[in-house]
Amino acid sequence: MPEKNNFLFFILIIFALEAILFSIGNEKLDTAFLNKENKFVKIQKALADIPMQAEAFSVHDETLNRKIYGKNDDTVMPLASLAKIMTIITVLNNRNTNDTILVSARAIKEEGDYGLFVNEKFKIGDLAKFTLIGSANDGAYALSENRNNLLEKMNSKARKIGMQNTLFLNFTGLDINENFSGAYASAQDVNVMTIYALKAYPEIFKASVLSEINVKSESGFDHNIKNTNDVLKKIPNLLFSKTGFTPLAGGNLTIIYQNEYKHNIAITVLGSTPEGRFSDMEKIIDTLYNLGYGS
Repeated sequence: MPEKNNFLFFILIIFALEAILFSIGNEKLDTAFLNKENKFVKIQKALADIPMQAEAFSVHDETLNRKIYGKNDDTVMPLASLAKIMTIITVLNNRNTNDTILVSARAIKEEGDYGLFVNEKFKIGDLAKFTLIGSANDGAYALSENRNNLLEKMNSKARKIGMQNTLFLNFTGLDINENFSGAYASAQDVNVMTIYALKAYPEIFKASVLSEINVKSESGFDHNIKNTNDVLKKIPNLLFSKTGFTPLAGGNLTIIYQNEYKHNIAITVLGSTPEGRFSDMEKIIDTLYNLGYGS
């Protein structure tokens, strides 16, 4: 009988030790979680205190699939040339990058002269890169031509990938008139779009960070265009970049960069000024780096 009692006492001690160790383990996990959440709160407060010219911006950690911070980030705003991202996504969803297209006279009439010629032939992949880097309206229009129901497909694609506050009315993002933009979305939705674009077609969208590009058309003409993002070299480990500006939209900018912890961070700035979109973006990234943002 004493032996049985000793055995039961031993078992109780084991259970007690396990309970203590489990409690300690949970406390460590809780502490780690609280430290992590406190870090996010600190980052969010710092981002909220940045003096910004932009009316809206959104910061999203793709690696954690977590929104870090947003200011008016669900407000629907004019996109300007950020719309070209979805134009290219939708074209690539339906065509091969090596397919050849023709630049029509109607495409050449789009706002801006980017050096393309009427009836010039391009591989879709080459014209897509050219269009992204230089924000070429004629390139975007040429890519969209003869694509049945492309505008409908763009809006459908937006909904499918989770862009709930988005509407595309044309392929370039140019203002339709003084009251209506060619495309609308929230800053949060733009981050969804850029993340999808880079994942789905990295060989095309990674070219968006080049300072300039030389493209030779299938017709034999050489074209050079410079990037519209003035702060490419100021953003370390940049993976994606696209600018936008119209009178209605103001200055827009969206990027994805990889931080020192190998997290892909998507940031979109909407409704700033032509110069302010770049300084706003620098302030956001500097804030994240200064706070040692990682996991």
